[in-house]
Amino acid sequence: MKKTITSVAIAAMLSMSQSIYAQGTYTLADWKNIDATQELKLNVSEFKLDFNHPLPYADMQKQWTVKAELKCGTLGTEQVFVCKEGKASHLIGKNSLNGDISVGFDNMHGQFFVEVIDKHENPHRLCAGPKVETGRWYEVSAKAQYDEKKDQSVLELTVDGKSERLTYPGKALRHNASIWVIGHGFPGGFPNALQVRDGAIRNLEISGEPLPRVDGQNPLFTDRFTADPAFTVVGNTVYAYVGEDQAGPGGWFNMPHWFCYSSTDMKHWTAHGPILKSDDFSYATRGGAWAAQMVEKDGKYYFYVTLDRKDKRDHAIDVAVSDSPTGPFVPARKDGTPLITDDMTPDSHRGNADIDPTVLIDDDGTPWMAWGNGDCYMVRLKKNMIELDGEVRKVPMRNYSEGPWLFKRGKLYYNIYASDAPGVQPEQIAYSTAESIEGPWTYRGFVSTSANHGFTIHPSVIQFKGKWYYIYHDGSYNLKGAPGGDCRRSVCAEYLYFNTDGTIKFIPLTQEGISGKPLR
Repeated sequence: MKKTITSVAIAAMLSMSQSIYAQGTYTLADWKNIDATQELKLNVSEFKLDFNHPLPYADMQKQWTVKAELKCGTLGTEQVFVCKEGKASHLIGKNSLNGDISVGFDNMHGQFFVEVIDKHENPHRLCAGPKVETGRWYEVSAKAQYDEKKDQSVLELTVDGKSERLTYPGKALRHNASIWVIGHGFPGGFPNALQVRDGAIRNLEISGEPLPRVDGQNPLFTDRFTADPAFTVVGNTVYAYVGEDQAGPGGWFNMPHWFCYSSTDMKHWTAHGPILKSDDFSYATRGGAWAAQMVEKDGKYYFYVTLDRKDKRDHAIDVAVSDSPTGPFVPARKDGTPLITDDMTPDSHRGNADIDPTVLIDDDGTPWMAWGNGDCYMVRLKKNMIELDGEVRKVPMRNYSEGPWLFKRGKLYYNIYASDAPGVQPEQIAYSTAESIEGPWTYRGFVSTSANHGFTIHPSVIQFKGKWYYIYHDGSYNLKGAPGGDCRRSVCAEYLYFNTDGTIKFIPLTQEGISGKPLR
């Protein structure tokens, strides 16, 4: 008898595997395989904790503490001993070059300092203690505590028992997955990276505490890593279809199946699944349950999926069907062949062109499918939803990368997609609009920046109970303390707003998500 693993069992195994990552206190032993009390000499050197470690993802929005003993070897240069690096700005008109937290020596005041970034991405620096002398050890403790009623945090720096305080707006630490560095400030790799010269550090301790979780905050799902969201509204319920990221920390993509969640308010979710595995298609490999989308037509639920083929190193697009939005789904094409194969798009400038299907059923009942990696393609489907009805066409889209999502609002068609913006490595989200599904399309700019962490981002847009939502994935969140990452992502949501001319207002990516009330 073939054994099956239920979603409950999977959740239990995930819970057990993540328990080893419980958020605690981090020391020098996390950087180097030495006793945490040993002295670490610093002389224009750096020691980084990479993104495979839990600390870069630790949630410290309620409070954080950085304690250490520090020794300076020179006093003429500003130096940073401990730094939580910053990130590219997610606010229009901002370009922050400051670390989220920096603890070091201020050469103008001759004292140790701590510097933090507030919710507006403005830096706040606090100096304390006696004038620093070379060759002497100092006990330095920096900590911040968030006051929710005032929406501000109190920063305190204590050096050899002498303390100073200041307040700054927002939480103790902004949400951001970033590397912790010993030995210099942010950004690294520049001539003035605030390197420590002839100094040392010992007895380092870093700890923090998250705020209680609020309904609707990001990420939406906290039972597993989820990616490539595709949300669909059926009646009074929204169904979220996602792939599950099962890669280990620092590992490459491993996505064996798709899950479904349902909600009647976008804040409280019921898990269903797995609803389909990639190798339920006889020609497809296990571990390749890439981006998909479900659409309903005439009481049937069609699930369009991206697959890896066993017989060749190609992608394919296929379709499964179910009588229920929560599955189970089974392959719909009885001849066992894919709906789309790479040889149908020979003019693509990328070899793995055929990924990320999105389907829109137009007002006249005609179904259209778009997809593509590097180039965007479109084709009309037959009314049976499982066969092509016409030839495949390449549709020019500016800055197009992958992950298209078609939707219609009023008389305007939208294609929102992951974008390779010039000069920016991680994907961002851009969009184009048209008055006809067949074009011509007009480029409209960016919807959001790249994810807080990770080189991919994947959009989904829905209208649900009078509100519009923008859904995406982000690798900056931990799962029960376990590190996120490029291939360990989490699905998130923000409210979406339109201008009077139909263009989309720029969407900041936040941890608050949809926990608050929409603007209107």
